[in-house]
Amino acid sequence: MIKKKYKIFKNKYFWISISFFIWISFFDSNSLVLHYKFKKNIQNMTHNRDCLKKKVSLEGTQLKKLTTDSKYIEKLAREKFYMKKEDEDLFIVSNKTKDRTI
Repeated sequence: MIKKKYKIFKNKYFWISISFFIWISFFDSNSLVLHYKFKKNIQNMTHNRDCLKKKVSLEGTQLKKLTTDSKYIEKLAREKFYMKKEDEDLFIVSNKTKDRTI
């Protein structure tokens, strides 16, 4: 019974099959490891593409607002660039709170 178990290890086709599988998995130019890396790279690139498409659509809507809505331009200038009219005073209030432990 023990001889039957170890008889497979003496078979040359078994060793050829094992060596072929190892060669294909790791050493070949089209190895399974490279296929896995390429698949992960493709997934990352498609995710980045989708994020960039969303950003482009948001920027497109903002550009459309900038070209058509004068109130939006004024709001943007006041909030982001701290611009003011000549007869106004500008006060900047920040909400930075420090955590104090007593």
